[in-house]
Amino acid sequence: MRRLVFVLAFLVVGCGAIPGLGGDAKRHDQLVKYAQCLRQQGVNASDPPAGDDSFNLDARKVPKDKLEAALETCKKYRPQEEPPSAEDLDRMRKTAACLRRNGVEASDPTAAEPGIHIGEPPPGKDVDAIMAACQKEVGE
Repeated sequence: MRRLVFVLAFLVVGCGAIPGLGGDAKRHDQLVKYAQCLRQQGVNASDPPAGDDSFNLDARKVPKDKLEAALETCKKYRPQEEPPSAEDLDRMRKTAACLRRNGVEASDPTAAEPGIHIGEPPPGKDVDAIMAACQKEVGE
């Protein structure tokens, strides 16, 4: 997938990979600048490894208003997204539904807002493990 899918902790807690730009060197460089900008704003975001266009974003210790401000400040570095296909959007909605079945607050993505915003997992559960299980279930 050549789109940037956000799995962010908008509500309380979260961390996850921001995947999917393919091997395009220009997009990789943009994503590195985006991650660096987010770090400058106090958000824990790692640079994507060489040859990989995904990075981890951990917003567990960032208040919602600070995260939103960082995303707004850094949006000029965010690689442009292609609109998700109907198939991709359906898969993202199924992933969000799976997350909710597993006790994680998750928004339904739309064509205009294709990311899934997630909240804190149930006590004793790991949101990354739940996300991996849901992606496997949905076939991502």
